[in-house]
Amino acid sequence: MNIPRSALACVVLASMAMAQTTEDQAVTYARRIIAKEKTYMPPGGYIPDSATAVAVATAVLAPIYGKATIDAEKPWHTGLKDGVWTVVGTFNGKGEGGEAMIQLDEKTGAVVFVGHTM
Repeated sequence: MNIPRSALACVVLASMAMAQTTEDQAVTYARRIIAKEKTYMPPGGYIPDSATAVAVATAVLAPIYGKATIDAEKPWHTGLKDGVWTVVGTFNGKGEGGEAMIQLDEKTGAVVFVGHTM
């Protein structure tokens, strides 16, 4: 069976396009709902306290610096100033050295800064 190269190329490209655009139906449904709604904003913002700031910070930092590195930086130090949480790890002599630092917007939860000292 000889299939012309152009036809074969179309089949391959179509299958690649389908693989890249296939999405969970629940996500598609949620996007339709979200497009029509106003977001919920908690009264204290998305990061209302120190414990939440640490939870969000470690969730963001672990994929960047590695879970083992971030786990070794406990306890975490936090401070809130002008609506921005600053979360800093503790150098415990375990690993390469330094501490992770991250800043998070209290109201929106947005990551404002990420870094790691040496």
